[in-house]
Parts: sequence; structure tokens; C-alpha cells
Amino acid sequence: MIASNAYITDSDWHDTYNRIAIGKAAPVKIEENVWIGDSAIVCKGVTIGDNSIIGAGAVVVNSVPPNAIAAGNPARIVKSLDPEKPITTRSEWFSDPDRLFEELDQWDRAMLRGNTLLGWLRSLLSPAKGD
Repeated sequence: MIASNAYITDSDWHDTYNRIAIGKAAPVKIEENVWIGDSAIVCKGVTIGDNSIIGAGAVVVNSVPPNAIAAGNPARIVKSLDPEKPITTRSEWFSDPDRLFEELDQWDRAMLRGNTLLGWLRSLLSPAKGD
């Protein structure tokens, strides 16, 4: 999972002293079931291990081991995940579209329970606390 505005680069795009020369490149490896948070930056040469999470806004300049949560600038390990605890992946969630549709429909119905045209009109004409 890669959130909005995440930036993953395998190159510096310029040299340190000669700013018009192409910089050094190194591959980025993102392993299975990784979650990269909003606006995170993953730099060249980094490996992010299985099941790891990169916090929003983190700048990853060093590799992150499996089952770790890294955050900050530069990113540091802030928590380790229990590798024995099962992780439900997004692919599992999307694996049965009919079941997913049914679950989402139930959530929608629960959230909208009590929403009526009469309730909406009352909130416009005589709003109560919480409307």
C-alpha cells in the first residue's frame, strides 16, 4: 500500500558537487505487504522488509527490517510488530468481491440508520445540539 504523495526514488538525480551530472543510483526494494504512509520519501538503496510500515512524512534513508514501524526524518524504528500475530492483507480483503460488497453495504446501512428526510428537514428548521 502506497499512500498519496509518497515519493520513491532510486537516484540522487544530480552529483553533490557537479549539479548537472547524473548522480549515483541504487535500487529500492519493497517487500511483501509493506505500507508506505502519506508523503513519505523512500531514498535510493533502501530495502523495506515484509509487513513493515513507513509513517506519514518519514524520510527513509536506511533499510527497514521486516515487521517494523519506521517514522521520522530520518526514519527510525519506533515499534516492532509481532511476527506471530496474523496480518490481514488488502488482497485478502478484496479477494471476495461479493462478500466485500455485502460488508460495505452493511456498514453504509449502519452509518445511515436514522437518517430520514423528516430528520434532515427538522435539522434545517429547528437544529438540535449535534445536528
